[in-house]
Amino acid sequence: MKTAIHFASSITHQFPKVAQSFCLTALLLLSTSQIETLPVKAKTQSTLKSKPSNKIRWKPPTPPSSLGIPGNRAQGGGTRGCQPYRGIVALVPTSGQIAWGQTIVNRPTVWLHVPQGLAKDLEIEMVVRSPNGQPIAKQSFTTKTKIAPGAFGVSFPPATSLEIDRPYRWEIAIYCDRQEGVDRPLLVGGQIQRITTPTQLATAKSPLEIAQILAENGIWYDALGQLGERLSKTKDRQLAATWSDLLKAAGIRSSKPIRAWNAID
Repeated sequence: MKTAIHFASSITHQFPKVAQSFCLTALLLLSTSQIETLPVKAKTQSTLKSKPSNKIRWKPPTPPSSLGIPGNRAQGGGTRGCQPYRGIVALVPTSGQIAWGQTIVNRPTVWLHVPQGLAKDLEIEMVVRSPNGQPIAKQSFTTKTKIAPGAFGVSFPPATSLEIDRPYRWEIAIYCDRQEGVDRPLLVGGQIQRITTPTQLATAKSPLEIAQILAENGIWYDALGQLGERLSKTKDRQLAATWSDLLKAAGIRSSKPIRAWNAID
């Protein structure tokens, strides 16, 4: 700026009448250009800042070599009365032929996809088994109302006691023909292992952040449960989108969109 003033002064001295208008115009243009460059640069820098992504990232853990009896997300069984429920599957990733995942809690929730819904007064039993197949906890309940098609959550029984780093198996039996005296339920099962809580959870400030941290640490049951339990009480579009993204990231496809969340305790 001092150079510009000196230049204008010398021109004015040599050509007092001709150059005055030119010098004043030059000074005005130079000053204006310098003032305008600052906000332009600031605006350019601000546009380079990327917004944080809410996309959930699923990082599947390595399953232990000591997994027990292989089992798919849905198994055979049941009689003619169970035909409407043949499409029920557990929303759990598979490792080979084994539906397996991790948890950090003693009583996680298992989520099933129920494409046809569930009838009222339907008896359901959940059993948790030790690695040798012995039942360690069991609970039965009856659906109080008709359950709409979609996702259906079943919590582990109150007597459950899961040791850390030890694999367990869970089974959900749906008795479709009890009124006819038939005792052959439709079975859905999977395996689970409890691990220690990741330290990153201490910094989480929302259910979505909790689900993201759990998914990034390979803790399937609790990541999906965190979203499912919230969606059973609220219609949050971001949580619903994250629920769908997590299922897709784990390679789980449902025959129908998930429209209802029903947590059963």
